[in-house]
Amino acid sequence: MTSDGQRLDWQGNDWSESPAWLTPAPTDEDREYWVGAGRGELRIQRCDDCALHQHYARYLCVHCGSERVGWVTASGLGTVYSFTVVRQNGVPPFRDRLPFVVAAIDLDERGARILAVLPSLDPAAAAIGMRVRATFRAVGDGLGFVDFEAAG
Repeated sequence: MTSDGQRLDWQGNDWSESPAWLTPAPTDEDREYWVGAGRGELRIQRCDDCALHQHYARYLCVHCGSERVGWVTASGLGTVYSFTVVRQNGVPPFRDRLPFVVAAIDLDERGARILAVLPSLDPAAAAIGMRVRATFRAVGDGLGFVDFEAAG
């Protein structure tokens, strides 16, 4: 991030601006995730019965079926489970940001996996098993996106 709040990718492209059609439309089920990201927190759900975590938000635990799921703030740390490099995309603003990495990330909170973009990561450096940490991009109305970067 630059001193003026820009989120730059590995090539110097600005990821801080998003078109209005990309702004999340939170539901009652997932509002806490989007609002948490706007505060700079990675909010995920944890089951009170089996103690496993999940992402994306659901009314039931995906692990045991319990209705007793609540919100917790995750550490924001995880490990790349799998990834792909997006090299073609004709939709603005993505066509100007190519190539970029999208990864499935196993969070350190047991049971939770999240799909996210890693804009600051050079695709040549992407690797299964690499450690990553959450970063956040505000999108207005108190909402935000969760991205990831190499944990160093």
